[in-house]
Amino acid sequence: MNLCPNCAAEAIPGAKFCHRCGEPMREKTKPCPACQEQSPLASVFCHHCGFHFEGKRNRPQSYQPRFPLDYHVSDLTEQVKALFFKSLRTRIESEHDISAYPDYVERFYQSRFREIYGIRSQQIARAVHLHWERFGESGLPEIDQKIDQDFEGLLDFFVIQYCPDLNGVILPAAILKYEHAKPETTNLGQMVFDFLDLEHEEEPFYTQFYKMPSVLLANACKYFLSADRREKVLFIADLSLKSTCKEGFAMTDRAIYWRAPFDKARCVPYELIRDLRKEKDWITINGHFFTSNPGLNLKLYKLLKKLKQRKWAIAAAQS
Repeated sequence: MNLCPNCAAEAIPGAKFCHRCGEPMREKTKPCPACQEQSPLASVFCHHCGFHFEGKRNRPQSYQPRFPLDYHVSDLTEQVKALFFKSLRTRIESEHDISAYPDYVERFYQSRFREIYGIRSQQIARAVHLHWERFGESGLPEIDQKIDQDFEGLLDFFVIQYCPDLNGVILPAAILKYEHAKPETTNLGQMVFDFLDLEHEEEPFYTQFYKMPSVLLANACKYFLSADRREKVLFIADLSLKSTCKEGFAMTDRAIYWRAPFDKARCVPYELIRDLRKEKDWITINGHFFTSNPGLNLKLYKLLKKLKQRKWAIAAAQS
């Protein structure tokens, strides 16, 4: 049986792409430690020299999964449900008010989302179990990645659609359409505007630069926006108290530029975002302070969290 390396669906014989997710049907391989030749990842023996791969199973597990699961028991779905609530708590603690966590849990059980997640948890459990059966411990990093992506989408859907009154800030529903978005088919500029929802922000944002007062444009370029001529500037935001645009931020198709009061100008390309954190009243990007207003801070944090993913960062760098 040939399974999709991405979603573990059983492939149609001879198919070049998965009929469920569209992933190319590439057989994953692993090197033999004895002869260095490649064999299918699920092989027990090397196809070239006969080396027994299972002999390595007695060594301590080197990869520690973020989402530990016991694949040898029948309650895998219940384990997935428990992990979801841990992820929900982490989300509320990092993006909202942890003291409201019991209210989010109560909303979970009172809303229709409980039924939706009941179905999705079964699907997630079935998919990761198939992946485990095929790849064993070597597949744990990909299982972590899959669970993380699925949980991120579910958490966004739950928090935005079912908990707007608990969040403290309004998050645009347009964020949800980018759960499965791919860089090669997504308009980066439109995604930025959908996440930030600039039309509902009080701060001055400029997207049509020929209409921007020349003195403000000059100040932005002098004090914080040092974009390369090959970059496409998406917007410039004036965050200065006196509306001079000497402090503010801008985003291009490759990087974010900003200057906070009493600080120097900062620039971080999306491909180089390593450490992104949301604090109570500000965010930090690679350890550098940034703040605007609570709602915009959260929306920008969620956008940069999306852009820092390697596939988006590479696409932005190559655009």
